[in-house]
Amino acid sequence: MDEKTASKRRDWVKNAAIIFLAVMLVLTFFSNTIMNYSLPEVATQYVQRGTITAKVRGTGTVEATDPYNVMVKESRVISSVAVKQGDTVEKDQVIYYLEDAESDELKKAEDELEDLELAYMKGLFGGTISPEIINKVASGRTDTFATYQAKVTDMVNRLEAAKARVDECQKNVDALTLQSTKDTNNATVNTKPDELNRDQATTDLASAQERFERDKAETIAELNAQISELTSQISDLEKLISNAQSSAGGAAGTNPNPSASPTVAPNSYNAQKATAVGNLYDKMKLIFDAAALDKDIDTSKIIPGDRKVDTFENVQTTLSTTKTAFNQLQTAIYNATGNKAESYTTLFADYNAALINVENIEKNSSDLNNYTNNQATLADKKAKLAKLQQELAEVQAITASSDGGVQDAQNRLIQANRNISEITAANSQASVAWQNRLADANAALKAAQAVYDLLKQEQTELAADINAELDLSKASKDIQEKKDEIAKLKEKSEGSAIVAPVAGTISNLAYVAGETTKPEEAAAVIQVDGKGYTVSFSVTNEQSKKVQVGDVGELQNAWYYDDAMVTLAAIKPDPESNGQKKLLVFNVTGSSIQAGQSLNISVGQRSAEYELTVPNSAIREDKNGKFILIVESKSGPISNRYIATRVDVEVLASDDNNTAISAGLYGYEYVITTSTKPVEAGKQVRLNENNS
Repeated sequence: MDEKTASKRRDWVKNAAIIFLAVMLVLTFFSNTIMNYSLPEVATQYVQRGTITAKVRGTGTVEATDPYNVMVKESRVISSVAVKQGDTVEKDQVIYYLEDAESDELKKAEDELEDLELAYMKGLFGGTISPEIINKVASGRTDTFATYQAKVTDMVNRLEAAKARVDECQKNVDALTLQSTKDTNNATVNTKPDELNRDQATTDLASAQERFERDKAETIAELNAQISELTSQISDLEKLISNAQSSAGGAAGTNPNPSASPTVAPNSYNAQKATAVGNLYDKMKLIFDAAALDKDIDTSKIIPGDRKVDTFENVQTTLSTTKTAFNQLQTAIYNATGNKAESYTTLFADYNAALINVENIEKNSSDLNNYTNNQATLADKKAKLAKLQQELAEVQAITASSDGGVQDAQNRLIQANRNISEITAANSQASVAWQNRLADANAALKAAQAVYDLLKQEQTELAADINAELDLSKASKDIQEKKDEIAKLKEKSEGSAIVAPVAGTISNLAYVAGETTKPEEAAAVIQVDGKGYTVSFSVTNEQSKKVQVGDVGELQNAWYYDDAMVTLAAIKPDPESNGQKKLLVFNVTGSSIQAGQSLNISVGQRSAEYELTVPNSAIREDKNGKFILIVESKSGPISNRYIATRVDVEVLASDDNNTAISAGLYGYEYVITTSTKPVEAGKQVRLNENNS
């Protein structure tokens, strides 16, 4: 059983190997054929010696060189056509017969004349034009341009003069009216100064009353504050003396050692000095604030400093700053204009009192150990207290007997009101005279305005008359011109037929029977006897370089045209090609040539022999220049392979079919002309069966 299985397996392997080898053999033999079907199939031709005929060919329509256009100057209906295209006619021979009717232009001109005459009659008898103008126009006596201009200029000058008079009167009225709005009350005497004095006196009165009450209250309050402060200082000094007595062992009289000085705590002294310096600073600050509000005193360069009295050093600094600022303020106040110092007397006194207090404290601080000096200081302060109390009594007495300038302000106010009343009474009389002047000015303005309005009306009427005269005159001229036009149309009428002005051959007829001619359009074209024809067609710029003026062209089917002769007369740009082409123009002669014929013409160089020629389809070009692809054969294991190879060439000449080239070839190489797929140099191709 195992041997059978093994035998079958060996047979299967052997059969598979045989099949595989057979398939590989078939593929090997047919691989070349299969590959060939995927390659581009190319058609080839030998590179060989040949003849090139470089000619330029084209087709054009025959046109008359100098045709005569038979023009018609009016619209007429064609009754019949007497000739046909190609007929030879003599001078004055009938070409068209016309219907016996007026032309459209003549009918239109007659209708326009009728309309003009109707409009002219309506203008004459419309009722808006004066008989004088009608007579002037009818008799042909219309004014000249200079006359019209003189009339208009005169009217403009009169209007300008009247307008100037109106403006002058208006200015007088405006001046008098403006005078009534001024503060002079229309009089020669002005109350403005007295009104200002009255206003100032009213202000001064209110200010004096306010200042008197304020100064009275502030002065008494300051004195009371100083008395209160001095009383407090005396009380403090008495306490110091009492403490000194206590520390010294009793009263001065019982002091066993009178020369001994009582001791005072430094903190008590520093506190007293800090309070006194702070008070001094506040007094100085009052002066500074008052000076800062006074516009005559410059405080911008004065720095009062800061109020710092919390440490011994700050107390000393604040004291120094305060003294410096006060000296600067005092100097600035005395240097200011006006009697400024008097209004600061109380503030100066307060400051000096506060400064004295500081100085006393400093002095007392050095004398506290001297009992006798303390007692003297106490006596001095009591004396100052008595003096302040006396000053307070004097201030109270003065304020009771004085009004602080209030009465003076009241007197000035009364006098100002009296002056205003007197001036107002005088001005009342002057007002009547002003009213009369204003009435006269208004009357003059009204009269001047009336004259101006009348002249404006005359100007309007003058313009209307001139325009009417011009319109009628123009209408009369238009009528005469239209009559002249009708006369010319009748004179130029074609009559009953259109005839040939010259002898020649009819090359074109524009109308047939029943059609209407169009003015200034050619009704027929006559090729004058003895004149030739031209033919032109467009060629490329490259083709135009192969020919030159004077070359003789050849006609296709030349036998048909008998004595036809074709010569290149001109080479010029083709206006429809944007510079891409040229127009070849030929002169054509011959008895068999007629306008409208289509001719096929060839012109150019004669035939030449070249060593290497190829079909035009073999020439290729890329960025490196022109080239051809030739087929080279290479031997393979089974068959030959064909490879496309690039050969750069120089084109020497070409015609419609072949191109002469210069290249590194021996001749009789196969050159590729066409292919079923794009071909690249170096790639394999397969030959067309016709070439294999």
